[in-house]
Amino acid sequence: MTDKNKQSEQLADYRKWLIAAEQKSQEDFDKTILSLSGGALGISFVFLKDVIGPHPILQYGFLLAAWLAWAFSTFSVLTSYYLSHLALRRAIAQVDDGTIYKQPPGGVFARWTAILNAIGAVLFLVGVCSITVFAGTNISTKGESNDRKETAIPAASSNTTTSSNTTPKANPDAG
Repeated sequence: MTDKNKQSEQLADYRKWLIAAEQKSQEDFDKTILSLSGGALGISFVFLKDVIGPHPILQYGFLLAAWLAWAFSTFSVLTSYYLSHLALRRAIAQVDDGTIYKQPPGGVFARWTAILNAIGAVLFLVGVCSITVFAGTNISTKGESNDRKETAIPAASSNTTTSSNTTPKANPDAG
C-alpha cells in the first residue's frame, strides 16, 4: 500500500468518525439542555416551595442571579452544540476538499464551541454558588423565625385561654 493510499484510507476513516461524532452530538443535545435547565431550575423552585414556603424571601438577588446564570449557561451550551455541529460539517468539507491539513479542523466554529462550553460551565457554577448563598441565607433565617414562633406560640395560646375565659376566677384572698 502506498503512502497516498494510506492517507486516503485514513481520511476516509476520519470522515466516518466525524459523521458519527456529528450524529452523537445531535443526540446528546436535548439530554444536556434538559439536564442543565430543568434540573437546576426545578430544584430551585422546589426549594422555594417546600423549604422557604410562606416565609419572606431574603436575598432574592442571589436567586435571580442563579436563574440568569443557568439561563445563560443553557443558552451558551445550546449555541455551542449548534456551532459544534457546524464545526463538524466544516471539518467534513475540509476532508472532502483536501484542506484538512492546511487549516484547523472545524475552523472558527470549533474555536467558538470550546469557548462557549467553558462559558457554559462557568455560568453553571456561578448559578450553583448563587443558589447556595440564597439557600444558606433563607434556611438560617427560617430556622431563627421558627425558634421565635415556638417561643411565641405557647405565650399567645395561654393569653388567649385566659382572656377568652369569661368565668371569673375566685380570688383566693377573698375567702
